[in-house]
Amino acid sequence: MASSAPKGLTRTAVLDAAATLVDADGWEQLTMTALAAKLGIRVPSLYSHVANAEAVLGALQVRAHEALATRFQRAAMGKAQAPAFRALAQVLRDYASEHGGLYELALQRPIDRSATRAASEPSSAAFAAVIESFGIDPTPGLAMSCLATLHGVITLDRTGLFDPAVDVDETYTRAVDMLLHMLEPG
Repeated sequence: MASSAPKGLTRTAVLDAAATLVDADGWEQLTMTALAAKLGIRVPSLYSHVANAEAVLGALQVRAHEALATRFQRAAMGKAQAPAFRALAQVLRDYASEHGGLYELALQRPIDRSATRAASEPSSAAFAAVIESFGIDPTPGLAMSCLATLHGVITLDRTGLFDPAVDVDETYTRAVDMLLHMLEPG
């Protein structure tokens, strides 16, 4: 029986449960009913911790950007040029593999634009620093082109659009190599 007054339930616990649901079922499937069921509580109990499903998704979107930022910064630390770029590309792919629903949510229209922008700033800075290590001005357009290329391969893989005969690991490596060829001084 679902409790109407859960003791010890926190906003963090609610968001943790929501993150698990999003990764399992996709962000589009998150409902307050599903979240309450996951926590073993009644829906009204959620409202003392979160305003609604959109607020939950907004908070998860920020969390995903924060997680990516932390991973990007760690991966790029002490590296430059190709090794740093390969490390960031691997972080992106690993995060998408480990947290598919959160990855997809992170790359959707920002729900809370200012919070998402603030959360993604360290990722953008790490990506820009890696591009700059090639001696190139890290314009936002260049960084987005690189991200779009990597995201494209990840998305095609996640949605099953690659022919089974295609080696997706090799395809991703080739995409990274193509971007490196563009970035490396010639």
